[in-house]
Amino acid sequence: MKKLHLDIPKCVGCKLCELACSFAHYKMFSHAVSNVNIHAVEDTCDFTPNVCVQCEERSCVDACPMVALSIDAETGAIVVDNDACIFCEACIGVCNTNGLRVIEYGGEQKLAVCDLCGGKELPRCATVCRENAINLVEVT
Repeated sequence: MKKLHLDIPKCVGCKLCELACSFAHYKMFSHAVSNVNIHAVEDTCDFTPNVCVQCEERSCVDACPMVALSIDAETGAIVVDNDACIFCEACIGVCNTNGLRVIEYGGEQKLAVCDLCGGKELPRCATVCRENAINLVEVT
């Protein structure tokens, strides 16, 4: 199984990962409509990529009262059933990496979480990260 690895000190806050993810999933270039979000503290130049890293705990899946979150058997990524999600944000509250968030897309709320771009190739965020702050690694 593969998962995202974050090397947070390497993140320079360019936000190319947000744009690449936004275009790949939502066919737009938007920092606000993306499955990855860079938290910036500009006064100190501290940048933190917030994205689902497919952790072992999967406390987000367990926290969902509507069973709107599941794990893709092939990729190991979290899958969201936005029709079942009531946007209670219980999953967001238990996530240690701030990897889930509610976004507005197409006039509706959606729960945004990394799906490893379907697992067929390197996730877009990792392909555009020039500093290698986001990488895909094999987990044994």
